Amino acid sequence: MRFSSFVSFWLAGGLFLGLSILPSKSVAQNTGGFPATVEHAFGTTVVPAAPYRIVTLGWSGEDAVLAFGKVPVAMTQYNLFEGGVFPWNESKLGGEKPVLLAQGEVDFEQIAALKPDLILGVYSGVDDVAWKRLSSIAPTVVYRSGPWLANWREQTEITGAALGRSEEARRLIDATNAFLRELGSKHTGLKGKTFAFGTYFAGSSGVVVYLPDDPRVEALVELGLKVPTGIEALGRSAPGDFSVSVSLEEISTIDADILIMWYGPGARAAAEAQPLFKTLDTVKRGAYVALEDPIDVWSTSALSVLSIPYGFPRFVPRLAEAAEHAGEK
Repeated sequence: MRFSSFVSFWLAGGLFLGLSILPSKSVAQNTGGFPATVEHAFGTTVVPAAPYRIVTLGWSGEDAVLAFGKVPVAMTQYNLFEGGVFPWNESKLGGEKPVLLAQGEVDFEQIAALKPDLILGVYSGVDDVAWKRLSSIAPTVVYRSGPWLANWREQTEITGAALGRSEEARRLIDATNAFLRELGSKHTGLKGKTFAFGTYFAGSSGVVVYLPDDPRVEALVELGLKVPTGIEALGRSAPGDFSVSVSLEEISTIDADILIMWYGPGARAAAEAQPLFKTLDTVKRGAYVALEDPIDVWSTSALSVLSIPYGFPRFVPRLAEAAEHAGEK
């Protein structure tokens, strides 16, 4: 059974789930000024003038907007954080209090009442029907890759194009890439090590494993880590998915040099109590990183040009420590 939709539901509260992957399209090379024309999975959106009332949907869309010095009028609420806001965004808000949109089904009437002049849902699951309805409210821009597949680069690039600031977007992407490479170079023990990144939900019969196209996997490859052949094979068997469930009976197929698992409340104890989980060589060697703190979970899952420099300096040293045990028996 594939768990892409279930994972999204658990983390994002069911926001726009169960949607099919759509063909990729390129982002128009808007170099500044308006009208700005942006191509995405559902066609072309024209932003006629510089937007001031921006609504962001999905994960970390507000990060990309805040990185350009703009504050959304409404953005997603993250219930695990005090105030419902990512800690790396608090200073960027400048004391402003955007409306926090409850996770779950989109409230079109609430969004319309905000009178937005731009709606962004790049790292989201907005489908064609929802996009058309949102577009009747304001110009709406979504992903080009597919629902819940836009990595932080795509989110930054598309947001920059919609804001008429593509050149600045490229600079932000280059700076973040350089940050990741430099961080990886400081921990040379990571280079070439294989890794599996997943999660476990208490009571389930399998481990959810993220596939090579998932944004969090791509970011770790940028650090110098490698996807093991077993997970590459899973990716080929599930084209268009960003995660699959691997039964506990087959958990050895995801063994790697390093195992990274994020957990919701109480899930870590449930996973580690599973006898078959304990049989993983990675776990027995101590080459296992468990992410439980909301900052660790979200800064490695809702990736952005703001969350990466905030969360990765505390995450990567833990990876490096796990890598030291990779060759142990």
